[in-house]
Amino acid sequence: MAPGKHFERVLIIVLENQNYSSAMSNEFLAKLATKGTSFTNFKNLYHPSYPNYLAMIAGTSFGMRSNRQINFPDDPQHRTIANFLDWKNYAENYPTDLKPYLGAGEGKYARKHVPFLSFEKIQKESYHNVVSVDTKDPHNAFATAIEMFRKDPKAFPLPRYMFYTPNLDDDGHDPFYDPRKGLQKGSRWLETFFRTWFPLDQKEMNGTLVIVTFDESEGDKKDDRIYTVFLGDMVKNQTVEKEYNHYSVLKTIEDNFGLPPLNSGDANAALITEVWK
Repeated sequence: MAPGKHFERVLIIVLENQNYSSAMSNEFLAKLATKGTSFTNFKNLYHPSYPNYLAMIAGTSFGMRSNRQINFPDDPQHRTIANFLDWKNYAENYPTDLKPYLGAGEGKYARKHVPFLSFEKIQKESYHNVVSVDTKDPHNAFATAIEMFRKDPKAFPLPRYMFYTPNLDDDGHDPFYDPRKGLQKGSRWLETFFRTWFPLDQKEMNGTLVIVTFDESEGDKKDDRIYTVFLGDMVKNQTVEKEYNHYSVLKTIEDNFGLPPLNSGDANAALITEVWK
């Protein structure tokens, strides 16, 4: 594949269930927003979580409006970004990567936050691309992949598309009925993530677009605005007020790599253009 128009690879980190104003009241997230392009009018698409995650990788929710996960058939109507880019979904506390674990959850792992596992094509052919991350191991699969890439990017290239799924503590989901406490947990985890595993200021990571976003706002009757920031050496330091959403991110990734739209959501979404240096 030809080089990307603006970036060579993308890492998407999804946190859980916070209004934009709540996230921006957090000291670390507010500081992080000043290090790249932050969006003041970025919106989720649905409530609850699961349809947003499907939309992020497939350009549609396939009509899903609940957290009940299903297995989509292996046919041309159920494509994902995995059909076009080399990819990995790093998932904290995923029970195994030796075979596809399709249970709804175990411990602090939740399948609804790992959207690739909903597709039979991936279950059959590329389930090993869902990689378990042991948060108690400083040399876990994700940390090791980043470390090896920094040492020798040609010998140990990263996938062009990386989706990182924190566990229910690290993404701020739990405690579900105390979003303030969840936000504190999620922001502390993210700060540690960038300090220990993925240093943003290392020149070895040039060419990597990092997107930090939330799946949805705190409640069904909110204004749906969520915190989203683009980070990387190719991104301007600025605030963008134009309205965008999860489909816009997918369309921007497709545009960067010269890919066709996957479905109507990304095809009709606004392309993010003003962030690049």
